[in-house]
Amino acid sequence: MKNKLIAIVVLFLASLVFAQSEPTAAKPAPREHRGFYNSVSFGAAYNWYNNSKEEHDHYNDGYGSDYRNRDVDYFEYNGGTFPTYEFKFGVALANLIAFHSVFNLGFYAGTIDYGYKEYRVFCEENEKCPAKVTEDKTKEMESSDGYNFRTYIGFGSTVYPFRDKNSALNGFFLGGSVGYAVFVTMINGGSREVSFNSGTAFQVELGKDWWMNDHLSIGVSLGYARTGLVWNTVSSHDDDNVISLSFRLTRG
Repeated sequence: MKNKLIAIVVLFLASLVFAQSEPTAAKPAPREHRGFYNSVSFGAAYNWYNNSKEEHDHYNDGYGSDYRNRDVDYFEYNGGTFPTYEFKFGVALANLIAFHSVFNLGFYAGTIDYGYKEYRVFCEENEKCPAKVTEDKTKEMESSDGYNFRTYIGFGSTVYPFRDKNSALNGFFLGGSVGYAVFVTMINGGSREVSFNSGTAFQVELGKDWWMNDHLSIGVSLGYARTGLVWNTVSSHDDDNVISLSFRLTRG
């Protein structure tokens, strides 16, 4: 009985020491993603969007005539930037997944095509406004230089599915986030000076990290982002897209 009691005590102490030596889900450990997580990226990006602004006006001339107007401005942008910046802050769990905030920004240089259509509908007194547009004014799309500032803030996660430190795939990751994006484009020399919009956005990325020491890694990633634009847009011109190639420095 005494020997059994000693054996139980020894096993208990051994298990306690082993448990203390093992990292918890969030406790930092050498070359593992646990605890505080911080990633900073910079790279090249290409941005293209189709933006629009639709406005309606309704007035009466005071003599029984009713006028209804519809104006639509169209903007189509293509531009690139280097560098673009992105920052992530959060916590990594179990050497498997990190939950983090995401913030990025870029200043793009490119070209913007813009034009407009003006619709005028005239209604006689006490009559329904006719479906047929009586006047259609169109300005053909013309090109100009455009300088676009774009920023995004969101929340997401990064998954490291290959946990074996000896695997060649260790450090491979998949990431994604949802958030909100805003952009403002200055048009150089055009009759319309600004194109701007915003909307709910998502980002996805994949890449690979390589450990430099016990807690710091460098890596590369390929990303794609898309925004559904919401401010006074028409269905043919309501999206914003970005593809990026980034180099990253990650701790945790």
